[in-house]
Amino acid sequence: MPRWSLGIVLLLGACATSPARTARHGAGHPPGGPDTSSRAAESADTSLHATADGQTDDLEACDHEGEDDPDDEVDDTSEQASAGGARAQPPVSPLAALTDADIERMVREDPASLGSLSLGATNAGRLFNGVQMPEGEGWSHISPAFAWGTQETVDYLVRAIRATRRKHPDSPPLYLGHISAKHGGPLSPHVSHQAGRDVDISYYLTPQKPGFHRATAQNLDRERSWAFVRALITETDVEMILIDSGVQRLLREYALASGEDPAWIDQVFQYGSRSPRPIIRHARGHANHLHIRFFSPIAQASAARAHRFLAKQGVVQPAVKYIRHVVKNGQTLGILAKRYGVTVEAIQRANNLKGTFIKAKRILNIPRPGAAAEPPALRPPVIPARRLPPEQSASSAPARRPSAGG
Repeated sequence: MPRWSLGIVLLLGACATSPARTARHGAGHPPGGPDTSSRAAESADTSLHATADGQTDDLEACDHEGEDDPDDEVDDTSEQASAGGARAQPPVSPLAALTDADIERMVREDPASLGSLSLGATNAGRLFNGVQMPEGEGWSHISPAFAWGTQETVDYLVRAIRATRRKHPDSPPLYLGHISAKHGGPLSPHVSHQAGRDVDISYYLTPQKPGFHRATAQNLDRERSWAFVRALITETDVEMILIDSGVQRLLREYALASGEDPAWIDQVFQYGSRSPRPIIRHARGHANHLHIRFFSPIAQASAARAHRFLAKQGVVQPAVKYIRHVVKNGQTLGILAKRYGVTVEAIQRANNLKGTFIKAKRILNIPRPGAAAEPPALRPPVIPARRLPPEQSASSAPARRPSAGG
């Protein structure tokens, strides 16, 4: 069987959110009520996440298997089209002016020259020429081996942290969890985090402690946490941010009290808003960390240009769509393999398991059997303009540059 690079065709059929569902969630949901579309966006992060000291945090685990639940996956196709605001010019890849022969030669002789590529969807994709988040004064790693992203993701994250520290020089470090594996693809226990554009990172707390810890009215550093979120929204190409509704309430109240424009804040937060597509959305399990999803304009546009040549030469492995399964008492990998029609080895690979022992309540990614017959073409992304507060008009905002350097 040919080693095709990306099964996006699997995503398109299973991850589309119906217009009725989108309208239902966008129209005046109760304050703090979960938006199913945002649960779709990152259901993977409702599982346990290791803290810096090796303990697990208090995130709730998913209570469903999700094998046929469309809300268990990310609707990447609709996110790009409806993130709000006037659309900016499509990103121009440095590969756009090259001939097919040029790109084929680069793939064959110097793949690194292609730059970072975010191939496909965040829940069924790959990362090519990823960049590892460096060490830095403003952040500390929890899982450095899984902190690989596109160049733009790394630069955007550094930019937002540094912007916060310019305003608050005495800020403690944020604690950085997963971005993606070095080559992307499945990263247990997540469904997303596959294409170098998703980031898990702590809130600012008082006192700040290593790892992820639940933010409350008593310990959330509202001033610094809002400064960080504001920098993400105004200084980067952020696609969405997942924050528990209780934490949203605290940040929203602080933002309004500090003089932010109410109409703009209504576009930012889901909590207390009637905006059909806020940037910040509720998802269970995000009371102790933010989940940030960035657009990577250059990495996505370059991926669309180079994808078929990478597939032709078998440079990247196929992407696979996954079923989410919460392990029940008495279940084994053999039982699950038989149930889902896959091999034990396939489940082990999808979850980075070295052995066969699995604990009850663990969330596993089960690869769906079957594969696409041929690699679908990737399209350049549509990147919406940044949603800026009134005092920052489009003309005063920093010009978009080929590189998202921090």
